[in-house]
Amino acid sequence: MSVNILYCEGGKGSPDIRILSNLLAGTSCKLKSAKSKTGLGQKIQFIRQEIKSVVAALKDRDFDQNDSEPVNSPKDWTVKDNEKDIQIGWSWERKEIENYLIDPEVVSRALGSKSPNIEDYQAALENSARTIADYTAARIALSVCWQSYFPLQNRWGNVGIDHAHSFPPSLAESDCRYEIKNIVNNHKRVQPIEENKVMNSFDSLLYTCRVGGNRFKNFLTFFSGKDLLFGMKSELNSWGFQQPSDFRERVVKGIENSPDPDNVWIWLPEWNQLRQLIQKAAF
Repeated sequence: MSVNILYCEGGKGSPDIRILSNLLAGTSCKLKSAKSKTGLGQKIQFIRQEIKSVVAALKDRDFDQNDSEPVNSPKDWTVKDNEKDIQIGWSWERKEIENYLIDPEVVSRALGSKSPNIEDYQAALENSARTIADYTAARIALSVCWQSYFPLQNRWGNVGIDHAHSFPPSLAESDCRYEIKNIVNNHKRVQPIEENKVMNSFDSLLYTCRVGGNRFKNFLTFFSGKDLLFGMKSELNSWGFQQPSDFRERVVKGIENSPDPDNVWIWLPEWNQLRQLIQKAAF
């Protein structure tokens, strides 16, 4: 039995919706925008009670404690209902949709002859990961050290001209410690939290996010795709892209206009696996 309706994050016209439209082309699955994953689990449970269609949801992975080796498959998303695990759908294995759009395989296929030299691109991507390693450790620490309904702010910095993403002008370890302290102190006005708890988490995450660590080795899974894009802004400029969002849009359009649209989902193993899971869902 296949999923009839799939809710996903992002508004209409978002990269999420546009990419999934191509990955699920030819299936009976209809996409709907959930905009945010907040309350999405409860929404899916309610909809399932109201209609007979097979309804599921797909959300971003975001930052979490789990740094196990990627298996190129979406992760099951379950919620508790009277002590019983109910599968709502899936989360991407990678942090967010941009993590797939910057994959060298996707970039090469989507941009074709207009793609940057793939070796130069790979080098720029890896350099970006080194540049944002400490900032990523800070973002993860701030994301996992929160309670109840009051998450800690997990990013800071300047907002680009497209107002799409904030990114710090300086990414040194000392800058990260300073910003973590500020964020924790501001959060204390809403909810008590121990600064040492966040700092200790940051210290341990530095090892796995830096060169040689497991998260760094799999940065396309565990780092923010948006941050990785901003981390190679100068290289993108040299290739003719004024903003990181311009590069992302060009890749999305390349996917939408692929000369072989019936095979887009085989570009990455996880895309192919998601399509199969949606077609064979057994909720």
